[in-house]
Amino acid sequence: MPMLETLHIYKWENLRSISELSNSTHLTSLRMDSCRHIVSLPELQLSNLTHLSISKCESLESLLPDLSNISFLSIADCKRLVSLAELKNLALLKHLTIKRCPGIDVSIHWPPKLCSLEIGGLKKPISEWGDLNFPTSLVDLTLYGEPHVRNFSHLSHLFSSSLTSLYIIEFDNLESLSTGLQHLTSLQHLYISICPKNIW
Repeated sequence: MPMLETLHIYKWENLRSISELSNSTHLTSLRMDSCRHIVSLPELQLSNLTHLSISKCESLESLLPDLSNISFLSIADCKRLVSLAELKNLALLKHLTIKRCPGIDVSIHWPPKLCSLEIGGLKKPISEWGDLNFPTSLVDLTLYGEPHVRNFSHLSHLFSSSLTSLYIIEFDNLESLSTGLQHLTSLQHLYISICPKNIW
């Protein structure tokens, strides 16, 4: 399929390799959902790939060797993936999602042009993250799945003053918004969902 531009592989339970794509030089978007037996994608050289989305690939241990042209990367529910070392070389990456990947630590080299980040459900809970030194280009931040935080004062070091949008999802014990957001002078959108305790 040398002219293929977009590919979505969904619930192909027995798929173990997609090496046939190595000649798909026009492929710009690859999405893989629920391919339980895919372990790695190292044999692929997809130099024109700009969008990569992988979810519920439970055996996946590594990504593509060359993601230099990627601008959109989403990784979710990949239990065996333990490293995203490739990120430090992704100069064009603007949109990144990493969630429910319990093997990944949050000590990540952030791409310099990152604008949008969705993150949570990693090796450490959000309450144990230190200063992540997000790039100043980051304006849209979504945090997922935090069982310990009761108010935003514990997270204020994560919120860059450049943020214009902040999404808080699945914070089981969040009780207060009164502290931790005062320095977000550029914030225009605040979205809070699935926080069962009364915070108002």
